[in-house]
Amino acid sequence: MTERLSIYAAGLVADWLGERAGTTIEVTSVTAGDVPVFVAEGDDKRTAIAIAALWDATADPSAEAARLHTEERLSAGSAKGPYLLWVPPRGAVTTEEPAASDFAMRVQMAAAPMLPGARAEIDLPVKLQLAKMREEGGYASVIGGLGRFWTLITERVNGTFHVNSAGLRRAPQSESARTALFDRIGELSKPLDVGDAIEFDAAEAWTLQRLRAEPLGERGIAIAQAPPRIDPADGTLMRRLVRKRLKDAAVALDTVDAETKGVGLIAIYEYAEHENVGSFVKSLDPGLYARYQFVVAVVDGEVRPIFQHR
Repeated sequence: MTERLSIYAAGLVADWLGERAGTTIEVTSVTAGDVPVFVAEGDDKRTAIAIAALWDATADPSAEAARLHTEERLSAGSAKGPYLLWVPPRGAVTTEEPAASDFAMRVQMAAAPMLPGARAEIDLPVKLQLAKMREEGGYASVIGGLGRFWTLITERVNGTFHVNSAGLRRAPQSESARTALFDRIGELSKPLDVGDAIEFDAAEAWTLQRLRAEPLGERGIAIAQAPPRIDPADGTLMRRLVRKRLKDAAVALDTVDAETKGVGLIAIYEYAEHENVGSFVKSLDPGLYARYQFVVAVVDGEVRPIFQHR
């Protein structure tokens, strides 16, 4: 049985191909395997799409079991989909109560009003810590999910502060929502004296998308989640995974007859614009991918081209 996540990723790649060609391309069949190959058809052309994830789910059996259990729980709810939920790096769904029920409610509420092709973010409650270290300076050291935004936070404080956002894996994608959070940190910092530390509520944002159509008639909610300890910035690990997936995809694609062939690599990053899968692909022997018409990364709800024949 081909996993729902792979089916939905193939549907996203087919939609991307259709947008480029100015036509509708639909997934019509699949050849199951470790690297499943989907056939998509449109304008009397057949395209074979090999789909592979850039992680090894067996590296964390308990996290994978929780992901599969949560998929079925969410899919049994009122919002049938097809939906794809993206868990950020180092994140994982839980089966522990009451957190699991609260999570399911938030996903169903966010999914219910979504139209086909829409994207949304699910806000999950987290705690952040703010401490004042010195009166001097205008600097904020930031660890955790807000680390990449430390300069923007620094602009809003007087004195030296430490922000612990280790519990936040992904800040909202909206610039206005992030600005509101940074402004709040600036306001909270004003009354603090040296040595003071406070904890405050914030929200972690996970991407949820509703697919345009039901590939292969599949419905329900799929969850894209890598083992929490996998670091997408680990170049050695990612290069090894990319090489293996491209080799396995080549074997799988050779068994399918189609005019166009390509590979979709599912990857986990905070935001699609921060993925660097292409750098790993292009550092390898071009013989691993040059004979295909395209190689793309499917990440955070988007399809991003890595390699395309002119």
